[in-house]
Amino acid sequence: MIKKLILLLLLILLIVFGFNSYNDQDSEIIKERITISGKVALDPEVSFKEINFIILHAISGIGFQEHPLYEIESFTSEKTTFSHTFSYDSSGNTGLVVYAWVDLDDDGILCTPTSRIDLAGIDVNELFPLNNMPFTVKINTPCVGPDWFYPSAP
Repeated sequence: MIKKLILLLLLILLIVFGFNSYNDQDSEIIKERITISGKVALDPEVSFKEINFIILHAISGIGFQEHPLYEIESFTSEKTTFSHTFSYDSSGNTGLVVYAWVDLDDDGILCTPTSRIDLAGIDVNELFPLNNMPFTVKINTPCVGPDWFYPSAP
C-alpha cells in the first residue's frame, strides 16, 4: 500500500514538473522590439476621431502549417501619421501587414448589417523584418477585413 502511495506521489510530481517545463517554453521565444512608422492616405473630407490599426504577420508558420495574416497586436492613432513599437517573433514568420480602418459611424465596430460606411485599407511589406520601410495605408474600401486585401487573388 505504501509503495502504491509513493508511486502515485511520484507520478503526480512528474506530471506537475512536466507541465511547468512545458509552460516555460513560451518564455524562451526571443522577441525583438521593433518600431514601425508610416502614414494613412485618406480623403481629406473624411472626418474621424481615431484610426484603428492591426499589425499582422503576412505569413506565419512553417511548411504545411504556413498561413497568412496572423495577428500580432492592435493600436489606435488620432493622426494620419503613426509610429508604434511592438514585440516581433521572426521564428517562422515573414512579412508584415498593417491594416487600418476608420469608424465613421462611431459605433466601435467595423461595419454592421445596418451600417456599411466604415472604410479600411492595408499596406504590405513582404520583406519585413529585413526591410523596415515606412508604411502607407490607403483607406478607401468600405467594410472589409485584412483578408480582403491579402493575399491577393491569383
